[in-house]
Amino acid sequence: MINSHAHLDFDEVSGIAENAIAIVPSIGNQNWTDVQMYPYFALGIHPWTVEHHQQQDLNNLEYLIKCNNPVAIGECGLDYIKEINKKQQLHFFVSQLEMAQKYHLPVIIHAVKSTEDVIFLLKKYPKVRGEIHGFSGSEQQANTLIKMGFYLGFGVQIIDQNSTRLRTLVQNLPLTSLLIETDDDNPQDLPLVAQCCAELKQISVARLIEQCDNNVIELFGLGER
Repeated sequence: MINSHAHLDFDEVSGIAENAIAIVPSIGNQNWTDVQMYPYFALGIHPWTVEHHQQQDLNNLEYLIKCNNPVAIGECGLDYIKEINKKQQLHFFVSQLEMAQKYHLPVIIHAVKSTEDVIFLLKKYPKVRGEIHGFSGSEQQANTLIKMGFYLGFGVQIIDQNSTRLRTLVQNLPLTSLLIETDDDNPQDLPLVAQCCAELKQISVARLIEQCDNNVIELFGLGER
């Protein structure tokens, strides 16, 4: 079982579900080194940390991407809930999309109250693929992203019976476009996410895990590593 997005290097995140492997994204220069301890890591600058980065950090990021063989670029994106300069967020996000296109790598995107802008920017980079982790957009936006070759990640929030909109999304979206994750929650909760998604889609847990694993393998090229 593959966890498509797990911050295993965070102090508060410990352990991993039995028989699971994970994609471990970085959030900025403070943990580019730490994530490389894991077999499958991504390198990027998170929108929450852009104010602590300079142009030189983008140059350093590109050097690491060239030299260190990450599975993806990220975590990057846009977050319009946080009071962080939008122009700065856009600059760092677009710079990372350009790197993804240049080095033929998928992107791991954080999109909060910004999905429409993310879609608008991605249309300028039609060869770039990736995942919108912790997807929180509309069903229409989800279908647009899927047509653009993107996968959508869902985590422990899906277990909450009150997350009606997200649970309906999982029911309605194609299994071939879904990923399961734990983000900065307990990675050992991944089987609960899988079980919940399987119940919502009225399929066996084994079938759900098999397809979601295949989705991760296809997106990040894990079969070629």
